[in-house]
Amino acid sequence: MKPKILVSRKISDGAEEILKQEFDVTLNLNDKPYPYEELIKLVNNYDGLISTSFDKLDKNFFESLTGRLKVIGHVGVGYDNINTQSAKEKNIKVSNTPNVLNDAVAEITILLILASSRRIGEAYNLVKTNTWKDHRPDITKLMVGNEITGKTLGIIGMGRIGQIVADRARAFNMKIIYFNRNKLSKDLEKDAAYYSDLKSMLPNCDYVSLHTPATPETKNIINPETLKLFPKHSVFINTSRGSTVDDDALIEALKNKKIYGAGLDVFNNEPNLDKRYLELDNCFVLPHVGSATHETRLAMSMLAVNNLKCFFSNKPLLSEVV
Repeated sequence: MKPKILVSRKISDGAEEILKQEFDVTLNLNDKPYPYEELIKLVNNYDGLISTSFDKLDKNFFESLTGRLKVIGHVGVGYDNINTQSAKEKNIKVSNTPNVLNDAVAEITILLILASSRRIGEAYNLVKTNTWKDHRPDITKLMVGNEITGKTLGIIGMGRIGQIVADRARAFNMKIIYFNRNKLSKDLEKDAAYYSDLKSMLPNCDYVSLHTPATPETKNIINPETLKLFPKHSVFINTSRGSTVDDDALIEALKNKKIYGAGLDVFNNEPNLDKRYLELDNCFVLPHVGSATHETRLAMSMLAVNNLKCFFSNKPLLSEVV
């Protein structure tokens, strides 16, 4: 008898086809999220679950399980929505999908740097709302932004994505500096300058791009104290996790022009972001689409499926979390 697998959301067609061949699978073809209580009730009838970041797999979720569920293949690199300690206590394996989304997230990071620097959100709205014609041509003020060529990019978290962002930024002749738990080897560091102390790095940045996981150490790493160290002309970029930012502090800094701008793809309490961000002309926002390319979403889906295939073939998971 084939293991029974529940897929909580629509994933890539190719991955779904493999699931249908390998398992007794229940797909979510209409992509309608399962309510929390319904998901708990359903999953007790399955051996494996393919989850996404929209699923709340907290302590209560795991305590409500009856013992059948054995493995969770999470589609996403971040897994802060999963109580991994509870999963471990229940002897449930959890995997994620790291590395396959690195290039896509790096691309979105560069997009946010450019968009927030060149006031792309404001410029787009000027055309979209048909109000461009109402503005007096002014070569010194109308939609005038900042060039990124030759500027200094400070990267917080120089892991794989941070390193790719640095490579992309070098195409604009940007100077790279970084803060990381450890100094990189020379071949990975290239021409980047290492700072062992975040507060020492921030005053030297024209741009600050955040690439850390959601951990107790990184929670609100962007806060009133660190924001005070940003130069007034600087731009903050976040494609990591919303929990790394103190919303009140960042919004206050943007509103009062203590920093030039921000480009954000992630937020606290997604998708219910703080609506004050939407009122700021100097904040360019996206709906967490860093990995949203056909190629990357297929790779993420396939990695989640292959982790389940490994588990039920008694092989080591390809990207085990717990």
